[in-house]
Amino acid sequence: MRDLEDFETNDVGLYTGCWVTGTKAVQYFGPIKCERFLADAEVGDRAHAWYIAEVELLESLRFQARELGANAVVGLEVTTDPFATLDDVVGLHLHAVGTAALLVSAHLVCPTEAQA
Repeated sequence: MRDLEDFETNDVGLYTGCWVTGTKAVQYFGPIKCERFLADAEVGDRAHAWYIAEVELLESLRFQARELGANAVVGLEVTTDPFATLDDVVGLHLHAVGTAALLVSAHLVCPTEAQA
C-alpha cells in the first residue's frame, strides 16, 4: 500500500453531478471505471487501510482520465461492499465509475456560441 505523499495533485476534478456550474464540456471521452479489493486478513488498522484504498481508487480514476486528456470525471459514482467475497476471501470491494470530460470555463465560450 502506498503512502498518501505518493499521489499526484488533484488536477482532475471529481464531480458526482453530470453538470459542473460555471463550466462547459468541450469533449466527453466516455465512461471509465476502476475497482479495488482489500482482503480483511491483510488489514491491521481497518479505518486507515480503507481510507488508503479509497484514495488509491480515486487516484486510479484520475490517472485514467488524465491519460485520455480529460480534466474532470463527471457523474461519479462510488460503491462499497465491506463484506464482498473474491475467490473465497472476504474483504472490502470498492468500485468507481464516471465519465471522463474536458471542461472549460463557461466564460471562455464564444458569445455567439453562448446565444445559440
